[in-house]
Amino acid sequence: MPNFDKDSCYAASGKYCACIEFHLPDDKRRGFHTSQLIEYTLEANPDAEDDKNAPPQKLSLAFSTADVMVLGWRLGLLADKLQENDLAAVRALSKRYADVDRHVPFVASISVTSIEAEKARNNPK
Repeated sequence: MPNFDKDSCYAASGKYCACIEFHLPDDKRRGFHTSQLIEYTLEANPDAEDDKNAPPQKLSLAFSTADVMVLGWRLGLLADKLQENDLAAVRALSKRYADVDRHVPFVASISVTSIEAEKARNNPK
């Protein structure tokens, strides 16, 4: 299991990282091989325009088998770690930790949507 620093939402490997693991609610963990990463996008969260309490950034990761959406603050470092192939794991933390250190990333939520589930939703029989 990756070593998260106390109150940190991500773990870096310090070397080539073969997989990225996402820690989800209910003690679920989903991991994806980095070779499955097709693209990632860091952009403003459109929901934050209407809700000032919503996380202002969205980091979207497209893997060959699933799409992952990470919402939070200061997510640029996570994108940098992805680019460097140094991101080992990501987890959401309680909102009370959002302003502990205003210089580090904070992840408010993570959602994973499998490609098969998306296909089934878009093409009902």
